[in-house]
Amino acid sequence: MAKIDLMVTVIGVWKYIIRHENMYDVINLHLIALKICGELFVCRNRSTGQLYVSWKSFASFVAQLICLIMLVVGGYFAQRSYGKEDATYLHRGTSILIRFSGVFAVVIAISNAIVGRRIWAILDCFDRFDKRMQILNAPVDHRTQKLVIVAWTLMFVVGVSSFMLGFVFAISTNYSNMLLRIVTITQIIIFVMVIVSILCQIVIVMYLGSYRFYHLRRFYEVNFLPWKPGSILLSELTTVNQFRRLADSTSFNTVMELYGTLREAVRLMHRAYSVQLLSMTVSNFPTPTLALFGMYRSFMTSNYDMQNLIITMAASSMMYLMAYFLLIFLSTSIKYETQRLIECFHHFTNLNNVEFESMIKVSADEVNRDNVALHVGPVELNWKLAFSMIGTIISYLVILIQFDRSSAG
Repeated sequence: MAKIDLMVTVIGVWKYIIRHENMYDVINLHLIALKICGELFVCRNRSTGQLYVSWKSFASFVAQLICLIMLVVGGYFAQRSYGKEDATYLHRGTSILIRFSGVFAVVIAISNAIVGRRIWAILDCFDRFDKRMQILNAPVDHRTQKLVIVAWTLMFVVGVSSFMLGFVFAISTNYSNMLLRIVTITQIIIFVMVIVSILCQIVIVMYLGSYRFYHLRRFYEVNFLPWKPGSILLSELTTVNQFRRLADSTSFNTVMELYGTLREAVRLMHRAYSVQLLSMTVSNFPTPTLALFGMYRSFMTSNYDMQNLIITMAASSMMYLMAYFLLIFLSTSIKYETQRLIECFHHFTNLNNVEFESMIKVSADEVNRDNVALHVGPVELNWKLAFSMIGTIISYLVILIQFDRSSAG
């Protein structure tokens, strides 16, 4: 009987995974998780499109916020009262990093509560794009998106669970007071869940946007430009391909309207996630630097007993940094697809001396002036930011090691 129930559960999960009628089916599981955790208490009626406040989700948000504040404040007093037996400077440094993560989690929780409406507006832009593409007989592949998101979610769950177990083991073996162990473990679990949740949310939204920019660019290439045969056997088709082009202004205006819809979605991302992105960027400097320095100290000191905790912190902070770089990759891919779309505009203009050539040039210039990549304040979220962050972390780490060596000498 248990085997039958297990099979029914597995079949139900598999049916949910392969169901991909529209964009909302792709991320329905994540939306449900956000509502349960209280991070999205502004809900939407699918039939009417009306927004309303779910009081259950709002109560979860209030409980989560109170819990976060109590853990930040309570962890500080618990460390002062019960941390006298563990009074090394690395114990104190660990508690400072945990409190820093707690403040970060509180800021993220409040920011998520403020931007609930914009999340639905972003998803609505993507849904309008998908419906328009379906009318044009070029539907977006929801199945591929859903499989990618499910695979990424499983990787995140496995990675976060592994690091959480590592933290629990390390704290249990390096803190002597039982109450301090419980408080510290609870802090890490709650803080990490909130931080990883917003990271997953931004990654998913960015991926949905990047995929649609790619889909729009491919649609333009297929319908407006000559085919590019991939083998010598198809080379004779190049003369026939000219009849495949669409040369009417209505179709081109449709492409520009679809681009405008995606551009609106990116603008909403700026407004919805600017505070979160700024907080994530700021937190990426001290945590990896101090964790890597602590790992260096643990290897240099032979009788050091916190090596497992420091190594776990260093590995988890580096994995968090890599996940942040995934955001940079998705933002860069949006910028790349926009540049490719501009190249397609110019290519089509060079191939065809049509009457709406000036309109294409004006539209290409308009797209070129518009910046669709995400920003962290005045800084664009691209690879320059990634390399500068790595350089800053390495510089701080070298400075700390040099100070440590000079003080030891």
